[in-house]
Amino acid sequence: MPLLQLYGGGYINALLQTSCTYYIACIVLHWIAPRILPVHSIQVQSRQPGQVSREAFNSLGPIAVKAFVLTIVERLHANGWGMLYDGLPSDVTQVVYILATIVALDYLHDSWFFWTHRWLHSRLLYKHIHAIHHRSNVPTAFTGYSFHVVEAAIVFANEILVCFLFPIHTGVHRVYHLFTTVIHNGGHAGYEIAPFIPSLEAVIVAVARWVYPSGKDLSGALNTVQHHDMHHRYTTRHFSLYFTHWDRWCGTEHPAYCEQVPFHLVCY
Repeated sequence: MPLLQLYGGGYINALLQTSCTYYIACIVLHWIAPRILPVHSIQVQSRQPGQVSREAFNSLGPIAVKAFVLTIVERLHANGWGMLYDGLPSDVTQVVYILATIVALDYLHDSWFFWTHRWLHSRLLYKHIHAIHHRSNVPTAFTGYSFHVVEAAIVFANEILVCFLFPIHTGVHRVYHLFTTVIHNGGHAGYEIAPFIPSLEAVIVAVARWVYPSGKDLSGALNTVQHHDMHHRYTTRHFSLYFTHWDRWCGTEHPAYCEQVPFHLVCY
């Protein structure tokens, strides 16, 4: 089956991977997790009738765009353009490099998302493009890719650009950018997932807490579901994806965030 081919299977393969990743994550986060885990809603309003169906349908276009972007990356690599590479890591140094690659991608992705997101909130782009996403004042996991296809092209363009910045393993590029789909789903779930968001930085923070319990807690540098959920209530605040530093530096963090941040996390 094409889905079993991680990289190099063309558009249909990328479409299957993206759509399966997206909708399975939506189903787990929206219906399954709240039934089996003690989750508590962080939202203050009720969701709209038919909202989930509308969001699930609106996500089809962005999923198709993302699959097209991943296919472009494949074709670039096949033609010798960009800095992607193949092959299994042969020593510890290459494994460490892959981990460093993931951290670099997180920071680049977060920065790209923050600044393009602010641009999408400019008057013209918001009215004609980004407003579709903000029809969901009380988001669900299905809100993750419920946006305009033009917005999808803007948001996913960095997946092509990073191929020209530093060497990235082809499998890492594919898995990473499928995983970012789950991050978008989780950020709209409506209940707090942090500190259980399985990002490499969250693992590093958890290990640091365990090794140096008296040291500085770095959890305040990481984003939470509450952080993005507040963006859907206060549309001029909280534009970041993974980290909080851009919003703090640019003055777009809501003053009430520190009062509402989960008790087990530190707020800077």
